[in-house]
Amino acid sequence: MSTEERRALEQEFDALTARIGAIVPADRKAGVIACCEEIRRMTALLRGPRSPAVEPANVYSLKPTRGRS
Repeated sequence: MSTEERRALEQEFDALTARIGAIVPADRKAGVIACCEEIRRMTALLRGPRSPAVEPANVYSLKPTRGRS
């Protein structure tokens, strides 16, 4: 993440915490911002387009059993 993106994320974080009245201690703010950055990175991976090749391979077939009532 570039410094501009990081600064924008910090500003957004400050605005959101101010809106809900949350107080984040100064010594923890950098860690919380880093977590926000990582969560954004992960959600971009989850919400991105996927090809059929990356879909889960959970298809199976059931074989009928004999002699069972």
